[in-house]
Parts: sequence; structure tokens; C-alpha cells
Amino acid sequence: MALFTLLCMWIGMRAAGPQSHSYNLGSVSFYVAPSFSGKAKVYVPIAGWEIEAPIFSAPYAFHAQPRRISAGALERATRGVKQTLKKTKSQLKTAAIVTFVRAFLFALLGALAAGAIVLLVVRVLSYPWKTALIAGGGCVAFAVVLLGASGLWLWQSLTIGAFKQAKVTLGSGKVLTKNISRFRNDGQVNSVLQDLSHLIESGGARR
Repeated sequence: MALFTLLCMWIGMRAAGPQSHSYNLGSVSFYVAPSFSGKAKVYVPIAGWEIEAPIFSAPYAFHAQPRRISAGALERATRGVKQTLKKTKSQLKTAAIVTFVRAFLFALLGALAAGAIVLLVVRVLSYPWKTALIAGGGCVAFAVVLLGASGLWLWQSLTIGAFKQAKVTLGSGKVLTKNISRFRNDGQVNSVLQDLSHLIESGGARR
């Protein structure tokens, strides 16, 4: 029964699919999927590379893909760095939370479906309604406890700083490593923004 509930939760979370969010520098797509190792994957199609970092230990993978990034907005941000980054951080944090909540709700819907199926099967096997309700309710209760515990685990283990040890998983490792090193060595935030805008512009020119 527990395995069946887990299967339905997995199907529900997969059904949630990616979700697009707009923020002050463009738009981004976030997607949450079950995983044996907690990690975040960032894929940048315009540059043709992907990086991966173990930012939490909970059994989920968080996928991010910029859909639209404005080089002009990044350039303008260098004239108001603190305010821009504060707004960007707030908007992306909210978008990530919304994506996780949505994925968890879809997983819960999967558990509700599992509970309903178990309830019907138990009734078909001629067990009393009380037994059927307990079995079906047990599936939902199991899901609620599991999602609550894993959500707390995710929040407690979250380490954004893990991106400093990001690993290249797709694209030109040499080029990407060079850019990551350049970002790490930037002494000021506006230097990072300028480097990002140049990278985006060069990526757009190659298309």
C-alpha cells in the first residue's frame, strides 16, 4: 500500500511539470522532480551548458532554466545593484517556493487518487467500509507525513553556497569553467552582472 501510494505521488509530481515565472531580469522555468540525491540543475540554452550543485539533501531535484534574460536589464542593473539584486532574489525565492508547493500539491493529489483506489479495492474484496476507509485514509495520511517531513528536511538542509562548487554536466566544460572562475573572482556584484550580460550577448550572437 505504501509503495502504491509512493508511485501515485511520483506520477502526480511528474504531472505538475515545469512552471514559468517572470522576474525583473526576464523569465525562468522551474521544475521539481523526485530524486535519490538532492540537487539543483541550471540549464542555460542560449549558452548551451548546464551546471549541477548539491544545494540540499532532501530527495528532490530542482531544475531551473532561464527562458528570457535581458542583457539590457543586466547592464541597467549595474547602476542600481543592491535594489536590483534584492528584487531578483525575492522574486526568484517566491517563484521557487510556489513551484515546490505546487509540486507537493500534485503529489498529494496523487496520494488522494491512491487512497480512493485502495478504498475501492478493499470494498471489492468484501471488507467492511470501516476497514476500507482506514486503508484509504492511511494512504493520504502517509503522504501528508512524508511531504511534511521531506519539506522540512529540504528547508533545513538548503545551502545556496553549494553553487560555488557547481559541476559542469553539459556543454563546453572549458568555457563554462572559465566563466564560473571569472564570476568567483569578481570583486563586486556589478562586475558579475556585467560579465553575465557579456556572456548572454555572446551566446545570442552565436545563434
